[in-house]
Amino acid sequence: MDDKISNLPDDLLHRILSFLPTKQVVATSVLSKRWVRLWTLVPTLDFDDADLCRSDVQAKMKFMHFVYRVLLLNKARCIEKFRLLCYRIYGHSCVQTWIFSAMERDLQEVDILANEELLKLPSDLFLMKKLKTLKLNGQIMVDVPVSVCFPRLKVLHLLWCKYANAESIRCFISGCLSLEELHINAKISPENMVNLNISTPTLKTLYLALRYEFDDEPDEEKIEINAPALKYLNFTSWGFIRPTQYFVENFPCSIEANIIVPDFTRTQLLRALGSVKCLRLTWHLDFLVSRQAYDYYPLFANLTRLELHGAITWPVVALFVENSPKLEYLLVDCKKLGRNGGCWRSLLKPDVPTSFLSSLSRVCFENFEAFEDEMEMVEYLLAIARMLRTMEFYTNKMSLYSRLCFLEKLSTFPRSSDHLSTSIELMS
Repeated sequence: MDDKISNLPDDLLHRILSFLPTKQVVATSVLSKRWVRLWTLVPTLDFDDADLCRSDVQAKMKFMHFVYRVLLLNKARCIEKFRLLCYRIYGHSCVQTWIFSAMERDLQEVDILANEELLKLPSDLFLMKKLKTLKLNGQIMVDVPVSVCFPRLKVLHLLWCKYANAESIRCFISGCLSLEELHINAKISPENMVNLNISTPTLKTLYLALRYEFDDEPDEEKIEINAPALKYLNFTSWGFIRPTQYFVENFPCSIEANIIVPDFTRTQLLRALGSVKCLRLTWHLDFLVSRQAYDYYPLFANLTRLELHGAITWPVVALFVENSPKLEYLLVDCKKLGRNGGCWRSLLKPDVPTSFLSSLSRVCFENFEAFEDEMEMVEYLLAIARMLRTMEFYTNKMSLYSRLCFLEKLSTFPRSSDHLSTSIELMS
């Protein structure tokens, strides 16, 4: 049988091999004489010690020898990707030597994980003008030098790293002139304080995950974002939350946001998100249940799609609806939704006109059980949404009898929409 793979040109074989871990790439050298040196020109280096036994010292030494040997024999003029995942301790100077060796050849992508040993990055790494992607994860000390220059860097991931000082992230980002995607997962504590000032005109995607660890009530924190090109924001925080001020400038109206936060960070964040187009919220908002809440609640002038999850309350759902004139799609997860005993409508504005929603066309209720307050929300939406076409109920707890009772009661509710031609269905 003909060996069709071996008949392929070297450049194509190098490209195919670049998708494999380096250990498997080197193993191809036993195939034939042609393959003995073929792997030495593969433009990616991917080292991972995850499968090594932690107590096996011989395996550790063998891995170290393997990395040194590959770096010495690899002759590719440009290293497109250098991936190093270290779950064991090899010594700071050893790991730095590996990184330096890869940096010598027009490195374009770096992905480093340090699981046990605190690793300080070489200062020359912050001056790599051809680097396009940088991913740092774990026990890595981010000590940003005075001079930072990443003119081509588009993707930056800083996941659970350590920071030399509170300004490290701000200084890092200031040197990224073409940044489009930024992921920051950070543990905020007295020993690892960070200043979250993210200002970049090219940023399109932003992921923020903040875990707070404080024994006492901390001082107020500021999160500043200036990203006029932003398309997607994913923000999660948990732990002992610090009182937070949000300063958001130049947010485009086309942004999509997914927010998961506790109830300590609330009003200012909502105001910062006032221009979003698509919003998914998971948090506790029961503080916004009085009529005075309207004085602080923003107008979501561009919001067309809204999903509400978590321990919210029905007044909050209504607040969003009444402050979103362009809303087209609404999803409400009833699983942890606070129970108001069917009296929540007394908290709403008395002067809201009937049938004022001219764009809401689809409503979905997840984990629906036909409680009194849930039924009141259904009746409320049917009365105000004149363009409503579909209302869907997803449930797995209602018995057949309960469903029949629900449908019978539902048929008695007045509807302002003449377009609700399809039947309202219950879906398990």
